[in-house]
Amino acid sequence: MKVLYCGREECERGHFFGPAVRTHYLIHFVLEGKGIIKTEDGVFDVKKGEAFLIRPEEVTYYQADREEPWNYAWIAFDGEEAGVMLQQYYPDSHNPVCAMGEIDQIAGYFTELIKSFGSARENKERVLGYFYLIMAGLIRTGKSGGLVDEEGYYKRAVFFISHNYSYPIQIQEIADYVGIDRTYLYRIFMKQSGRSPKQYLSGYRLNEAKIMLRNTKYRITEIAYSCGYHDSSSFCKHFQKEMQMRPAEYRKKNSI
Repeated sequence: MKVLYCGREECERGHFFGPAVRTHYLIHFVLEGKGIIKTEDGVFDVKKGEAFLIRPEEVTYYQADREEPWNYAWIAFDGEEAGVMLQQYYPDSHNPVCAMGEIDQIAGYFTELIKSFGSARENKERVLGYFYLIMAGLIRTGKSGGLVDEEGYYKRAVFFISHNYSYPIQIQEIADYVGIDRTYLYRIFMKQSGRSPKQYLSGYRLNEAKIMLRNTKYRITEIAYSCGYHDSSSFCKHFQKEMQMRPAEYRKKNSI
């Protein structure tokens, strides 16, 4: 994840921007007043306590109200995690508006974010810290159609697995991270991948082990522990069952 720029503005009556296209994600948090955002899906009212999202390559136009112009803060960002994270708050790709929580708290985070981002000695970790605190101020929603939600849940689960497969994680931990129950997680994985969460996790670990066997000189035991296996013995048994050869044989045949 990378924060590209951020800012805050008290807009004049009727102030507008666009129509324009961005190459990254951009969210405006409305701290006071109101206005509208126009996308190809229609015109949406946005008021104090709400945040509107602009997606990459999306033509948008937004304008402050003529009677109660908005005061908003914005943050632009991008990265591999962005789309997955946003599914929690904007599961409906046709609706750019999401509610947010404590406005004063979010405004405070923005003050610190802007201060950190504008410093000559910018601390990237500090910037990202405030970014995540601001994003956590959005209110999760699940009001959109099932397919969009399921795809988002699946991507979020896969993201968790890809960053935690080396640890002894349980399926319940994945479900808790996604925010759904274990039975629903199972149905989503069967629909999206044709495999259960347990089978997907096992396959992911095996695939990572194969990559390490082909491309590194690490010992079998080191690879086993690195890929989430309890010991080299259980790793070798599982590997031989799935690949019809032992890890050492696989390495010999496939090493670069």
